[in-house]
Amino acid sequence: MRAKSGDEMTALLKWAGLNSNWELVEPALASASRIYVFGPPGIGKSHLTLHSGVAVFQVTPSDDISVQELAGHYLPEGNVFRWHDGPVTTAARQGALLILNEITRASGAVQDFLLGILDSPEVAVITLPTGENFKPAKGFAVVATANTPPDRLDPALRSRFEVEIELRDPNPGVIARLNRVIAGLGDVLRDSFKDPTRALDPRKVLSFGNLVRSGVPPRQAAILTFGERALDVIQAMTARGVKLQ
Repeated sequence: MRAKSGDEMTALLKWAGLNSNWELVEPALASASRIYVFGPPGIGKSHLTLHSGVAVFQVTPSDDISVQELAGHYLPEGNVFRWHDGPVTTAARQGALLILNEITRASGAVQDFLLGILDSPEVAVITLPTGENFKPAKGFAVVATANTPPDRLDPALRSRFEVEIELRDPNPGVIARLNRVIAGLGDVLRDSFKDPTRALDPRKVLSFGNLVRSGVPPRQAAILTFGERALDVIQAMTARGVKLQ
């Protein structure tokens, strides 16, 4: 999937009667069980499901994470070894929501393991080293997040996702949270995403707000969090009417 330009995406959203990509999330979560979400870091992709009211398991695959850590493994108990389910197996048994953060960082072995996990509910069967085969419980769903488009995935893995959502702007909840830290701070973050090349890191903006609230002078807090962009960021906040004193 080629990431669409801002104008193309705006036109598509307007065509669909939407104002923001985030408005696609709710219907996707309500209707699909295998969702791929991508966009800039820190905008709230991983937290978009945490208000759903269902049990949620989060894992972050990487080269250092093995299939055994996700599926489960044997642990010694006295003179015997007993099987203990990993987070992926537990989520599948419980019919819970599984969030796979930064899925494109997963090793080849983990991605191969996920092929079975992400099969459609009608055919999905999980086989454990114990020899047990079981079908994921009703309600089991997977949301995978990444900073990059899904064309980074192996085609077989990508094809298992029913829905692909590109999110370009911070989660409205992130904006609201920042505005509670310092009035107008979230609005400054949102404005910065109008030019993707100048977008601020939401985590850095939150760090800035927390430093100021803890008593660090705003200009010093800006240097600590934004580095050489500190002056520009403070000027943007001043223009937005953010009161830092």
